[in-house]
Amino acid sequence: MMTREGGRLLTVTEMDHPARDVVALHLADPVGDPLPEWEPGAHVDVQLVTRHLRQYSLCGRPSDRSRYRIAVLKERLSRGASAYVHSYLRVGKQVRVWEPRNHFALRPAERYVFLAAGVGITPILPMVMRAQEAGIPWKLAYSVRTLGEAAFRDELAELGGAVTLRATSAEDRLDLREYVGAFEEGTGVYCCGSPGFVEAAEEAVAGWPAGAFHVERFVPVPKDFGPSEPFEAVCVRSNVRVRVEAGASLLTALRREGVRVAGGCLKGVCGSCAVTVLDGVPQHRDSLLTAETVDRMHACVSRAATPEIVLDV
Repeated sequence: MMTREGGRLLTVTEMDHPARDVVALHLADPVGDPLPEWEPGAHVDVQLVTRHLRQYSLCGRPSDRSRYRIAVLKERLSRGASAYVHSYLRVGKQVRVWEPRNHFALRPAERYVFLAAGVGITPILPMVMRAQEAGIPWKLAYSVRTLGEAAFRDELAELGGAVTLRATSAEDRLDLREYVGAFEEGTGVYCCGSPGFVEAAEEAVAGWPAGAFHVERFVPVPKDFGPSEPFEAVCVRSNVRVRVEAGASLLTALRREGVRVAGGCLKGVCGSCAVTVLDGVPQHRDSLLTAETVDRMHACVSRAATPEIVLDV
């Protein structure tokens, strides 16, 4: 059984290279038990070399519960998870994986426009598969620096002519505004890629209804929240009161007092450190929650808007 508390050990059954500097890991239960269901856009927390978790989008076929597939980009300055996967991890080894979560779910639409850049293809690919299987019209624009960096090209080629692949190093760079076109009722646009690519996509859909554009970010959008104020967090289950100074994060303060809270990206984009709010008002500084959400917060970057906040931890 896979739980949020302890995760589950999965075996690396296959490793391949869908693009230059990208390794795809196929992960399965050691005794062949089916894995938890997931929907396009989902990701999993993976523990590789340290107690810190890394988040990877599931990029296989959602209907295949015999294995998960994730893709790991080789980061040139990495000394952690990326370097470990590319240099040391081998078939037969085990890694700890937590149950899938989804902040980038594919919603019903009459047609889809998918926009991906680089390794941002990983959450998009299962969405394309789902749209294809359902017979819903779709098209995909996939931007890479060079064609050698385009992941899963063979699988995309099998999906037909609705895929536009462009290299930014070429002269005919992709014009997202022209590609997306004017808004049509019933269209859903899904985007994942670098900050510059996402910004260009946002400009391309400027003026569209807010619910038509969906994005998953690798890094948070810079925002000015003004000066941080100290506050106190009352931890009901742990029976402790934790003071969070102006320059400290809630997650760090909780861990310092022995309160166990998961952590992943530490940037407010993955959702691993979500905690339940029982009283008080959270100030969301992450990329996932809005002011309308008052019953939970992400401890790595968010703070309390009130002098005290009560948490179910």
